[in-house]
Amino acid sequence: MPERKPRRSAGISPLVLDVTGGYDELNLGRLALISGQKTVPGTLRRWQKQITTPDGRPVIITCTVPDDQVVPHGLDNDFMVGLVNLCFEAGLPDGPFSVSAYGLLKASGFSDSAQYYRALEESLVRLNKASYTIDEGWFEQGPHSWTTQSFAQVSYLSYARSRTGVQGTSVVTVQLAPPVMESLRAGYIKPLDLNFYRGLSQPLVRAVYRQLDALHFDESTADGLVRELSAPLMAWGNRLGLLSDRPDNVVRTLTPAHEELQAKGYVAAVEITGRGRDKVVRYVFGPPPQGEHPDLAALLTARGVKQGVAVRLSTVFPERIEEAAQRFDHYLKVSLRPVGNPGGLLVAMVQRPEDFAELPGYGKRSSTGAGSPTKSAAPRPADPRTEDSELDLAREEARLAALSGTDLVDWMLRQLSVLGILKHFTVPERARLADVVLTGSLDGRHLVRAATHAMVGGAPAIAAVVEDVRIHL
Repeated sequence: MPERKPRRSAGISPLVLDVTGGYDELNLGRLALISGQKTVPGTLRRWQKQITTPDGRPVIITCTVPDDQVVPHGLDNDFMVGLVNLCFEAGLPDGPFSVSAYGLLKASGFSDSAQYYRALEESLVRLNKASYTIDEGWFEQGPHSWTTQSFAQVSYLSYARSRTGVQGTSVVTVQLAPPVMESLRAGYIKPLDLNFYRGLSQPLVRAVYRQLDALHFDESTADGLVRELSAPLMAWGNRLGLLSDRPDNVVRTLTPAHEELQAKGYVAAVEITGRGRDKVVRYVFGPPPQGEHPDLAALLTARGVKQGVAVRLSTVFPERIEEAAQRFDHYLKVSLRPVGNPGGLLVAMVQRPEDFAELPGYGKRSSTGAGSPTKSAAPRPADPRTEDSELDLAREEARLAALSGTDLVDWMLRQLSVLGILKHFTVPERARLADVVLTGSLDGRHLVRAATHAMVGGAPAIAAVVEDVRIHL
């Protein structure tokens, strides 16, 4: 989970920030809840679209607004990006946080002008009034499951305005929707190059970039990055919130965005093939992103973490990388069992350092100790079961025995992922596995022990464990 900054007391003035390096919540980035069109008809109060998740799941999304409003669109994307990043700067608070209108304009990439203050007020109201229902398409990082959610992106809104409207010193207080906050705290986020984002000329160009960049990061690929992306043209336009049902209009609308993203080197090529409504758009991404900390990303990739994941983690958790690398190297030296998924283990050490805070025999070293990954295990002490390690093992056994409910499910799924076993189950099978453990039909601790023993027996033993589990699903 991202580090929380100290809470600001009520007496401190609201945030006024100029954020440059930022984040995007992956669900918001991929689902495109805000139309990329600069304007929409004033009577548009409801839309429904079907998209697919990165693993191919169909998702239906519905947006509705009151009779006196219009669906979010255009600059609303930019203000939502600004709010997400200001929320990080506020320390991911449990309740509302405050920002000056000027600070929100700057975080959203806009100049200090009456035009943008009017746009800000209208956008905040739309983000607060628009209700979304996402049918089994919101990913929850903890239990690794797709859920149905209904919410407004801004669940609470308060602001002060003068006779002429919102001004730079006006205080805006907001609270983001609970599922958004839970996702941010769980670390289901990716880096977003705000300098690049703000440098794009039009709302639609920024919306296309945000959507492509969210889909560019995919942990299921070999290096955690998608090299190219193809989609039916009309489905892609619908995903971006384009309202035209004519392929030629969709091509004409997207062409300036494609040209700008190519000119800036973000995509190397854009191809549209086929005829009529069967047209397909194909994007070829440019050079892989380097992130803000390439040296830290290199520490991760050298130890088996996928490149895209390494870029994301080194951007979101730069202060954790060196310490996690040291813990990882130490664990490989003293581990009494093989690690089936070293990259997954290191990712877990970065994302959940509290789970690995008391590794037996580990003492925190200086940051210079995290250099090249361990090539071979160092000689083990003659008697590794010291009194301290026995105590640690006893404490761990007691902790595991006390796990129940979702805590047990989360622990089991993490262990199976680290062992490299979880990948043998489909997404629906993982959901059913969580259910049978929750109901007590299967003991998650027993399953992890069986999976650990199977690692010694190789592929046949692993396959036997997987098939035995499937009998219970």
